[in-house]
Amino acid sequence: MKSVKNTLLLPLLTVALLAPSAVRADETNHWHFDTSLNLFLAGLSGDVAMRGQPAHVGASFGTIFDHLKGAAAGTVAAGYGRWSLATEFSYLELGATTAPADVELKQWLVEPSLRYKFCDYMEGLAGARYNNLDGTINFHGPLGRVGGGTQEWWDPIVGAQLSFPLIGRKLTFDGRFDVGGFGVGSDLTWQVFPFLNWRFAQWASAQLGYRWLGTDYETGSGASRFRYDVVAQGPQIGVTFHF
Repeated sequence: MKSVKNTLLLPLLTVALLAPSAVRADETNHWHFDTSLNLFLAGLSGDVAMRGQPAHVGASFGTIFDHLKGAAAGTVAAGYGRWSLATEFSYLELGATTAPADVELKQWLVEPSLRYKFCDYMEGLAGARYNNLDGTINFHGPLGRVGGGTQEWWDPIVGAQLSFPLIGRKLTFDGRFDVGGFGVGSDLTWQVFPFLNWRFAQWASAQLGYRWLGTDYETGSGASRFRYDVVAQGPQIGVTFHF
């Protein structure tokens, strides 16, 4: 767990030390609004337990269309100068079949965060990730259906979004990184999302990347034990409108 945290934090600290300390004046004295619509084509792998019954689940990227039932994601942000408030949301509906069971998971994530733009290449963030999970395991055998019910929790998160120009400001290679949980909700939650960002107009840009979102959460014991130790991953495409 410590190695994952260190891996995520190292690039953030490196850029913070090396990046220029100022943002251009025309980006520090006005209001700005952004809204994004994304499609996260996620598979999943990991271990779950519902009502004390464990199961390993896996849906590889090669079989993603057999398991993905629904996905939507977006962000709304408002800011002035270097500061901004943003709320990101995503919805995943995934199903996977393993030898012992069929597993269905529905997940809502809502992430309010406060962000600060240190320079052209780095924006830091601090906020929270709200998870709402509804799951069902259908075992192949005498156990039959085990309804997991709904679990919800909050995780504190810290992270950054990095941006490196490829063709001026028209095409950049960006990355969103965060880590959180720290035992407050999850033992650990983390996200890695490298992507290409194409600013094809003053008012809009498009993104294409690959996203990993990991969560290790457990509560209860015995027959009431719930565990969600899963990594959701897959390509994500999106479009952002700037106002």
